[in-house]
This record gives sequence, C-alpha cells and structure tokens, in this order.
Amino acid sequence: MTFSLRNVSYRYDGGRRGAAAAAGEMRGIHIDELDIEPVGVTAIIGPSGSGKTTLLSMLAGFIEPEIGKGGHITFAGAKIPRGGHRPGTVSFVFQNPMLMGAANGLVNVIQGQVAARHARHARDPAVPGPDDAAQLRHLARHLGLTGPDGSYLAKRARHLSGGEAQRVSVIRALLADPQAVLCDEPTSALDEFNAGRVMETLHAWAHDRGRAVVWVTHNIEQAARYADHFVFVVRGRALGVPREDAEAIREAPQGDRLDVLKKINVALTDLAHPGGNHRDDMPAALPEPDDADDAIAVPPRQYAGWIANALSTDGLAAELIERNRDASLVGPAQDRFLRRFLPGIPKAASRAVNLLRRAVSYSRYGFALVLFVLFAQIFAAEFFGRLAESYSRLRLEDPSVARIVFEHVIGEDRFGTGVEALPLDPLVGLPNVRAGLAEAMQATGRDPARVAVFGRRTVPGSKLSLPEANEACQGWLPLETTALDVDDPLIRQAGLVRDDPAFPDTATQIQARAKAAWEREVSGETAPGGSPRYALVEAPIVDRLRSICGLDPTGPIEVDWAAGEAGRLAPVRLTIVGSIAEPPPLYPVTAEMIVFEHDYEHAVRAFGGEIDAYRIATAYFPIDGFGTAREVIDGLGYAIRDDSAAAVETLKQVSTLAKRIPPNVIAFNLAGFATLILIVIGGLLELNKRVLALFMAHGFRRRDLVGMLVTHLYPAFLGALVAVGLVFAAVWTWRLGALVADVLGPAGGMGLVAFLRAAVYVVGAGFLAIVVTVLLWWRQTRANLKTYLQE
Repeated sequence: MTFSLRNVSYRYDGGRRGAAAAAGEMRGIHIDELDIEPVGVTAIIGPSGSGKTTLLSMLAGFIEPEIGKGGHITFAGAKIPRGGHRPGTVSFVFQNPMLMGAANGLVNVIQGQVAARHARHARDPAVPGPDDAAQLRHLARHLGLTGPDGSYLAKRARHLSGGEAQRVSVIRALLADPQAVLCDEPTSALDEFNAGRVMETLHAWAHDRGRAVVWVTHNIEQAARYADHFVFVVRGRALGVPREDAEAIREAPQGDRLDVLKKINVALTDLAHPGGNHRDDMPAALPEPDDADDAIAVPPRQYAGWIANALSTDGLAAELIERNRDASLVGPAQDRFLRRFLPGIPKAASRAVNLLRRAVSYSRYGFALVLFVLFAQIFAAEFFGRLAESYSRLRLEDPSVARIVFEHVIGEDRFGTGVEALPLDPLVGLPNVRAGLAEAMQATGRDPARVAVFGRRTVPGSKLSLPEANEACQGWLPLETTALDVDDPLIRQAGLVRDDPAFPDTATQIQARAKAAWEREVSGETAPGGSPRYALVEAPIVDRLRSICGLDPTGPIEVDWAAGEAGRLAPVRLTIVGSIAEPPPLYPVTAEMIVFEHDYEHAVRAFGGEIDAYRIATAYFPIDGFGTAREVIDGLGYAIRDDSAAAVETLKQVSTLAKRIPPNVIAFNLAGFATLILIVIGGLLELNKRVLALFMAHGFRRRDLVGMLVTHLYPAFLGALVAVGLVFAAVWTWRLGALVADVLGPAGGMGLVAFLRAAVYVVGAGFLAIVVTVLLWWRQTRANLKTYLQE
C-alpha cells in the first residue's frame, strides 16, 4: 500500500467534544482504517466541508494528526516525517495553481524536478532520472500549452489564464517524477475539454509509471470516469469502499460505473454531486517519448538564479520590453532551455542587447539608491574616522606636540628656598634640564630617549641686505628673527607655501639639508663658513621683496644677514629657501625670519664675539608626562611660560571621538540597512509565500532560498558599490587626496582600505540579514504550511 492509516484523527476544536460530537459529527476527520492503492487514481469523494482537504493534508504531512492506540499513518511502510515527505517523493496539485507570477511557465514547471533530482542524486548518484525533456514536451503538447505559434511556458505566469496556470501546475507535479501525486480539485478552473485532458493525463501517468494519484473531488461523474479506487468522506469519517462494492465498480462497464458509484454514495452519504462531462476522444495513455536521450539537468543554484532573474526584472520597464515578442529577459542558459525543449520559442536577441534589456528592466534601482546612500555614509564614517584617528595618533607621537616652554629668570629665587636656576647655556643649563627630565621619565616608566631640550633665542637688531635688489631696496631691512636648533621639532611645524615653484622643499627637507651642511663643516669636509646657510621668511615679506625689489620670482633669494650690531660689520650670506605661510608656535615671541642656531653662532664668532646663554628653552617629552615634566622644571627653578597640555588634550579628545563616533555611525547605518533588507525581502517573501511554501514542500532548501535572494539583490549591491567607488575616485582625484597628503603625508592606501572595509560591512550585514530573514520566515512558513497551501 502507498498510504496506510489506522485509528487516526484530526480535530479543529482542539479535541473538545460538544453538541456536534454528541450528534455523531466532529469538526475534523477520523479514520479507523484506510489504505490507498499504490497504483492508479484514488478519488476522495465528499461534499464541501466534509474533511477531504484535511485528509489530503494528513497524507501530505502538512498537519500532524492524533494517533490513537495501535494506530499509525505511513507512506510506503514508513512513518511520514514531521514537516512532510522527502523531496521528490510526493508532489502536489491544488485548486490554486500557486505559480510565481514574475517567473515564466518553464521556471514554474521544473520547480519540483530541480529539487527532486537533487535529492535523488544526493541519495544515490547512480540512479538515473526520468526523461525530463521528452516528458516536458509531451505534457506541454498534450495539455495544450505549446504549439507551432508559441508556447505558454515562455510567458510570465501572471499573463496566463487560470486554466493555463492550472495545467502548468499539473506538469510541475508530474515532472518531479514522484511516488505519489496529491491533487485537490485540480480542474476547478478548467472547461470541460481541458479538465478531461488533465484527468486523462494524470490517469495515464499513474498507470504508465506504476504510481499513485490521490484526487480530492466532489465531482462524482469525473470520479466515475477516471478513478480506479474510491474513498468517501462522510460527516468527518473517511470510509473506503467495501470490497464487494469495489468489485462491482470494477466489473461494471464504463457507462454504468457512474450509476454504481452513485448508489454507493447515496448509501453512505445520502448525497450526490454530479459533475461535468468528458470528451471521448482523449488518448488512453501518454505518447511514447520520441527523443529520450535529451535530459534537463538544472542545478539548484542555477535554478535559484533563474527565479532571482525573474524577480529582478519584474516591473513596468520589463512589461514594456516584453510587449515585443522577441524581447527576452531571461538569462542565456534559460533561453537555451526554452528554445531547445519547447517549439515555437522566438530566437533571442544578441547577448549584448539582452543584457542591456535586463539592466533597463531591473526592478531594484530604488533599493540600490538607498543602499548607495547608506554605503556612502558608512564609507565616509570609516574613512574620516580613520583619517582623524591617524592624524591624532601622528600628532600625539610628534615630539613637538608634548612640550613646555620655560624661561631663565636671572638672579631670582622664585620659591624662597635658595634654589636659583642655572643659566640656560648649552654646556650646563640645558644638559641639566635634559638629565632631570630623562631621570624622571624613566622613573615613571616612560621613554627617556624621547626627552629633548633645545634653546630658543631672539636675535635683536637682525637685518637683511639684498645684493641683487634694485635701487628701491638698497640698504638694510630690519626683521624680527628667531634662531632655532637644527634638530628642534618646531621647525617641522612651520607651514610653508607649497605652490611656489621657487621653494619646492618641505620644512623637514630644509631642516635635513641644513643639518647635513653643518655636519660637513664640523667634520672638516668644507671650510669654516663655506657651507650653505638657510633661512625661512614670512610669505608676505617674500612677496614684497619680489614685487618691489625686482628679484627673480622663480628661484631662491640670496641675502646678507647681519646678526645684530656686531654682525653688521661681518654679514653672513644666507639663502631664503622657504616662504612661511603659517609660523610655528614660538610663544611668547614672534618671528618674521627663522634661522638656525649654528648659523647664528658662526656669525657671532666671525666677529670675535661670545655666545650668550639662552633665556628661553623648550623641553620635549612623552605625551603623557606633562605633570612629571612640570614638576622637574619647577624644581630646577625655571619659570614655565607656555605648554601644549591643551593641545594634547584636544588631540586626545579627537582620537577618542575618532574611535567612538565612526563605529556608532556605521552601526546605525548598518541597522538601517538591515531593516531595509528585512522590509524588501519580507515583502517579497510575503508576496510569494504560497508559491515558496510549495517550493518547500517540493524540497527547496533554506540555502537554496538564501542563494535565490542573494542573487536577486546582488546587482543592487554591486551597483551601489561601483557608484560609491566612482564618486570616491572622482573626489579623491579632485581634492581629497591632496588633503590627506597634507595631513598625513603619503597615505593613498587609506581610502582603498576604508572602501574595502565599508564594502565588507555592507555585504556582511546584507548577507546576515538575508540569512536571518530566511530562517525566521522558514520557521513561520513551516508552521503554517497547510494554511498557505490549501486555504
């Protein structure tokens, strides 16, 4: 036996008995003993509401019945698994065809075949499948769905009539080559002729394949014509035909079977429900395949792509394109299937034209636009967050940031303790401060190697003379001048004009050149005073010198520098190699010109003068050592004039914000994106829930559904990623690249890294949202499978 039921029931009232039960009726169905024959058509006959569909749902495994003592419900000798039969075992045909409207007839037809073939192959790869191609052609031709003028299987399902769609659903069930087909009023939308075609096809398939067709109907005339076996459902009880009555039906001539069946029906139910007529010119069996060597082998992944393509080209643009009979919107593989296995399919356009049509008809551009905005915001937060964090880290690691400017106050005991600061001379005072700071930093676990102390001096009476100037600029030009050590980090903080071709070097490069020249002179490689000497001058002064004095606007400026009254007698030749747009923080002094300390000392010694001690010096130390450095400098008796504690604190806050804000912005946008995914996919699944529920019943797996949805949405993902990438490339080329270079130096890879990270965020969140949505939907649909499929 195919199906066997013993002492099985299902109650809609939750098992409660009331007046109806007392009167011999029940809300549901009860089966004491019922066996369905393994070959042929078994008709389940009964009036509306008698429980026929409930019995069919029990056989399908959509609902779990109550099994009484000694009872069972089995299929082919095995208990029906919870959640339904294995893929490829049982197929279904319902009153509602449940086709995917966006997909064409072919995609709907081979739905069960794809899942069943995959399941059979997974169980035993050596077992060959049926002749799908030949069977498809014959079924389509026999049911009137194809002909010389075209094929209904190439049309979108929404464009099929109710009868055409119902015939497509019959082919879908048979093409899966199941062990049994369960049919619930499969001809309700068909005229008399086509209803006969369908039932004859089901009857012929059952006997040709040696399989079972279980058919729910209230049309007793059709049952008499096509059924081989009969079950009557009477007042909630399923009753098989007694053996003597079954023999009477089988022995009766075809024309008398209806009368015998009516008598049995009257005896059991006191009700008769005559149905339609039948055309006598139908064949007794399906035609033999004429080309059985052909076979359809569509992998589930490719089939999921077919469905995704149908859903993705389901809009107004697609409808307009499809008005042209040869305007195909299917993929190349599906197009080859259509034209190979079905006659009357017009030749597709060229691949390029078809690709263009599919792009124009893509129905997820709105989703792509929102995705573009969200992705752009995620990328911007990632990029500028990384930029701010890198900048603050770079600045915090810069020794010029963590600094204290202190002053030697001559002859003053500021603390009244007898502690008087040593003069800030290069041989005693500065090393004394440096040693004290290094010792304190080491004691508190900080890096003593980062301690540095440099003097800073103003040069009173400093003046310039321009040997190559015109008459308007003869004489000496007074300038406020500050001399800095060649290693002082403050030099690197001078913001130089970068678009002046006469001054191509950065402050760091100038500092390195000056140091190298001085070292050559100290080592004796060049004669004393023979090495070049450099200076930086404020940009407005440089511009005035060029415009008024007739100097070459394309090259450095040679000047004679008088380092005070004494130096005027022996001026030093300097080269202005930098134009200062933004001076470094020289508080409490200002400077119109910056020279290097060793050049100042050379000028003084050339006259025979003596080098004075510094009055002001700058201490540099690890960024977290402000408190310690302040205590050391105070303890040595120096007056603190300025420090960068506020600047460091600001940079720390920037670094903190750069670490906290972008992740929050990214998380917020990812949450919005995931919500968008949930809405888009939720709407799609809800719109097609009955069809997808049938997919599940036929063996479509969760991962197949995930693959279908990913394939459906990835063009929008790809379009948004490409669009953001192009916009970023344009902005980077236009201005952003130069900005990053100004802030961080060479850092061209930052934008690419940020883009790739943002892409990973978006793609990962999208995939996770799809998986979560499918899991939740799958669970809900499995719990409501009967409701979705049969109500």
